[in-house]
Amino acid sequence: MNKKVILTRIFHREKPRIFIGYDYDQVTDGIVRSLHGRAYSNTHKQWYVDDTEESVKEILFAFRGKADVDISALSSSFNRHLAARKETDLQPEHTQVTIVEKSPPEADLPEEFDPVSIEPESTKAVTSGYGPVEFRISDADGRLSIRFRGRYKREWIDEIRSYGKFYYDKIHKEFLLVWSQLKVDSLSDYFDSEGVEVKVIKPVVSDDLKGQRKEFSDEVRSRILTPEAVEAVDLLRCYLEENRYSIRTSESYISLLGLFFRYYNEKDPSEITQNEVSDFMNSFIVKLGFSSSYQNQMISAIKTYYEISGKGKVIPQIMERPRRGRALPKVFSKEEITRILNSARNLKHRLLLWMIYSCGLRRSEATNIKIADLDRDRGILHIREGKGKVDRIVPVSGKVWVKLDEYISGYRPEKYLFEGQNGGKYSVESVYNVFKQALKRAGINKEVGVHSLRHSYATHLHENGLDIKYIQELLGHRSSKTTEIYTHVSRRNLITVRSPIEDLDIG
Repeated sequence: MNKKVILTRIFHREKPRIFIGYDYDQVTDGIVRSLHGRAYSNTHKQWYVDDTEESVKEILFAFRGKADVDISALSSSFNRHLAARKETDLQPEHTQVTIVEKSPPEADLPEEFDPVSIEPESTKAVTSGYGPVEFRISDADGRLSIRFRGRYKREWIDEIRSYGKFYYDKIHKEFLLVWSQLKVDSLSDYFDSEGVEVKVIKPVVSDDLKGQRKEFSDEVRSRILTPEAVEAVDLLRCYLEENRYSIRTSESYISLLGLFFRYYNEKDPSEITQNEVSDFMNSFIVKLGFSSSYQNQMISAIKTYYEISGKGKVIPQIMERPRRGRALPKVFSKEEITRILNSARNLKHRLLLWMIYSCGLRRSEATNIKIADLDRDRGILHIREGKGKVDRIVPVSGKVWVKLDEYISGYRPEKYLFEGQNGGKYSVESVYNVFKQALKRAGINKEVGVHSLRHSYATHLHENGLDIKYIQELLGHRSSKTTEIYTHVSRRNLITVRSPIEDLDIG
């Protein structure tokens, strides 16, 4: 008689989940522990995964031929699940946003568009909340397509409409715009303010390569982890949790390490050699055309495990990472910065841009500033838990303090320095809108995001002669290599270079 696994829906930790019920045995437990993104509830004493169609498919595939999976409770519990969500007045589920970084040339779009033909697809949604939303770039004609895969809000269409000429494809049910980085940055932050989860999807690969990847990946993922491998993955999980890695990073590392151990499922992790790691990278990652970013994450997961375990034949210190191209940051001249900072129409918007540039802030750091974080006596701003949960302090200039006093006296914020009309901290969507309008009024047509103010701050500091080590500290970079990119866009040394054409007798 086959073992039985029962799937049920439940609302747990403010999200819809699928709980996995089964009578304990080592094989079944090993399969459950190998599932992507699974977690254990101490309250319910059960393993669970996020309530998505992909999760159900993965469970069914993992237990194929090994156990009977009962999914009858999923449909019956769906209405109760939605009711529970409504009663707790939760925010909409995070939406997926796909961002592609390549810059294709512009293209003309058809002008016809019938807004009446667009109806919200809420009846098709199988999860609570809204989305997902997909952003995709067409390399051939430079179009940005935006597609709502599930429920969406009518005002989202109005937001897309504000970005100029677009076309609605009734067949594929997608919006087509001319691509620009500014549109992608701004729209992704708009959806973020609506309660979205940003997911980066790499450029489209050929159907043949997709088929090869799926066939190979499915075969590898069907392999059962050995008890030693399960123990190894749990060791990594404990380490990541104890050291407060983000949930996203933890899930990624655990999934990737599990995949690696399945590839060598007949070996104890301690018996895997350095050459076998290289063979895995070549046979699986490189051969199937996965990105250098994916390869880099895989290496990080493997290195982290072997560093903390302290045993095995793999030497993490000699594992090399793939070489990746890196674009230079987009920087404004000081004259452009002056025009941008002076173009904001009201005091609040002007101070917001002043703070981002003068303190080198990320957009989330600007919206998270609290009144208590400003120290007038020391002339500093305390930035708490920036990227990577790193605190730092940055100096605030006297010119900015004058503007701060004027703003606080007039607007009287309660907790956060920048607050919305209904209280609470300012949204990142609002930051982008302020920046976009400032660019427009300043007459600057560069395709850039708010982050370019931070890039400009760092570059201008370097041009003024500040040592790169101090700039690293001000920006909150963990590695000096990250900061050194600003030396490539700084004009500090370039202005002293004499062109050899000056020595030629030409006229």
